[in-house]
Amino acid sequence: MKKISWFLLLFIGFGVSAFAQQGLKLGGFLLPQASVLLNSQDQSLDDDVYRLAVLDGMAAGVTFGYDFNDYIGFRLNPQYSLQGGKYTDRRDIDTRNKYVTRLEYLKIPLVLHFNSNPVNHKVVFVFEAGASLGLLTRARMYDDNTAFDPGIPDNFSNFPSVRETFMPFTVNLTGGIGFDVRLDYDMQLNLRLVGDYSLQDVENKNATFRLSENGSTVDQKYWEWARGATRNVETYGISSGIMIGLTWMFPTAGE
Repeated sequence: MKKISWFLLLFIGFGVSAFAQQGLKLGGFLLPQASVLLNSQDQSLDDDVYRLAVLDGMAAGVTFGYDFNDYIGFRLNPQYSLQGGKYTDRRDIDTRNKYVTRLEYLKIPLVLHFNSNPVNHKVVFVFEAGASLGLLTRARMYDDNTAFDPGIPDNFSNFPSVRETFMPFTVNLTGGIGFDVRLDYDMQLNLRLVGDYSLQDVENKNATFRLSENGSTVDQKYWEWARGATRNVETYGISSGIMIGLTWMFPTAGE
């Protein structure tokens, strides 16, 4: 939690200082992406039980930014992101079951933006790095593209929703590398390879339900029931994709 707190302070502090500057860049983008949910204990299982797979998704958002000079600036890229994870297990020798966890986030990345020298250059090399906040808005699970039914026994009560079994927000490292192509004096085409990695467990290991057995009722942690009490390490979310965007530039006075 300490490293997450430091990233939050840096995120907030940089955001305040960045928005005190003059000048503005506005744009929008689409981000076809792929994502996984990485859990080391899941990956250690036999291939017949668990095989990690990549989940296709999409993000879209808007860009606000400012370049302090020809080489450095910031970008704030709020976006709605469809991501999550997928795995398969073996049904028989020829068929595998597919299990999908679809997580939908409102993500707010704030990054430092570095340009190669843009003067008299139509194509500019770009590198970006920073942090993002992810606010979970929806979570679903599917079994072979059908809504997944965990088969809740009659002695379970107050069973959590899928969304309640995941953390309501995450703090992530984010970055990108690519090019800006000047289309005319005030418009750029943006092309980036971008990635995002959660710094914390995306699963809510404190999610519980009520279990009644032998005349008594106790709180049972969901993920200990789903995976087993000895298989409960952190799960990290990773997403990456190709960002395609347009940015309109508004030079400061005198430029």
